[in-house]
Amino acid sequence: MKDQFSRNFLIALFGALLAVAVGFLIAKTAFLGLLIIPLAVIALIIVYLVVRSPELGWLLIVFFLPFERVPSYEIGGINLKINTFLGFLTLIAWILALMFKGKKYKVQPNFLSIPLFLFVMALLLSLAQAVNFSRAVSVLIFTIFTIILSIMAVNMVYSKETLRKTILVLFFSALVVSLFGLFQFGGDVVGLPQSLTLLKEGYTSVVFGFPRVQAFSMEPLYFANYLLIPISVGLALFINRVEPIKRWWMAGLIGLILLNFILTVSRGGYLGLIGSFLVLGFLLFKKLFNWKTILIGLVTVIIVIYGVAFALSKGETRATIEFLGHIQLQDINNGESVAGRLITFKQGMQAFYTSPIFGIGPGNYGPWATFYPDARPITGWPIVNNEFIEILAETGLVGMITFSLLILFLSVRTFMALKYAHDVFLRSVLIGLFAAFVGILIQYNFMSTLYIIHVWVLIGLLVAVQNIILKSKIKNQISK
Repeated sequence: MKDQFSRNFLIALFGALLAVAVGFLIAKTAFLGLLIIPLAVIALIIVYLVVRSPELGWLLIVFFLPFERVPSYEIGGINLKINTFLGFLTLIAWILALMFKGKKYKVQPNFLSIPLFLFVMALLLSLAQAVNFSRAVSVLIFTIFTIILSIMAVNMVYSKETLRKTILVLFFSALVVSLFGLFQFGGDVVGLPQSLTLLKEGYTSVVFGFPRVQAFSMEPLYFANYLLIPISVGLALFINRVEPIKRWWMAGLIGLILLNFILTVSRGGYLGLIGSFLVLGFLLFKKLFNWKTILIGLVTVIIVIYGVAFALSKGETRATIEFLGHIQLQDINNGESVAGRLITFKQGMQAFYTSPIFGIGPGNYGPWATFYPDARPITGWPIVNNEFIEILAETGLVGMITFSLLILFLSVRTFMALKYAHDVFLRSVLIGLFAAFVGILIQYNFMSTLYIIHVWVLIGLLVAVQNIILKSKIKNQISK
């Protein structure tokens, strides 16, 4: 009775705070504020449901992983995403569940606790070196927030059933954004305004004669980075002939996602996908030589190739030539993408040499590269476009060593879990997630944002699946 009263009181408190916020907005924006009322009602319902069941908040986080830019709201130079709200809400709901529903909710073991703690300590040590302290603090907060989401993933996905639900939501989300990606491409080709296609400047047909698909992500390369996860997991399930989705439907979904992936024209993403394919091929080598798998795979590849060719044919006459030239690095000598990255790589190393032990501070490469201006540039802070060099520059050798330990621990434990992964579904998901992780690490050589939510959720999922597999191994040993 007391627990029920406490939960109802907290829900009522959330509702009161939300009502105050809505009232303030209405007072400030007059009649325009009335538009916020339906959103506030929806938010209140979500708060109530998530507080009652934190698993719902987790599934919503998984669904909204690729929704980086839409919906979001920028305040004080910080881009608040829908998963920022959902992440904090689910975290609070989970803590309340641990307090009031101790029989159902338990803190799950996290093999990465030590390397994560060491990495956070490295970030805190580098904070003392930051000249632009306010930016360093904001980047540190967002990085810790995304790390917390990885910890939450371990605690929310504690059984095969919760994992199955998570994977189904992941696929459904990938389906939604991939369908919108095709609309985005076709809409730009036929001349729809950017207010409908949601394409940012620089990714419309003006540049290459065809649009670069980005769906709801900040940039095409971030969209490609996210798509590595459903592609890799889907392929692992498909090759191992495991459902939660029928094989032909899975092949169709993978084909749709691959079509979007190619139309992002992210060369770093392409290299990452090759890396994911190599991991899948190595770990699933024996399963590949099946005539049905080969047949369905060939049909899917042919359809994807035809789909890309068809899409490019609807662009300007130069579209296909521009696409082929871009992926063949014909702009290596004079293109801003390649030459610009080579310059930032060099600058990143120069920043590292100025403070090699603890770095120049989280998020401080941009201010350092622009000589610490009083305000953020209109175009935003420059980045290194190589996560590993950026970690070296901003957190020094201490940060790079602890981050490398995290990667090493995660990789070694994956192969340890694979030894005992007798359940085909669990084994397939673990292989798919690890293949995606390798692909993302490869693409991280050409992009550099550490606090990407889907990357840390992926890390948490890897630990969660490892836990489920090793837990079943212990149970089997006890039963024997």
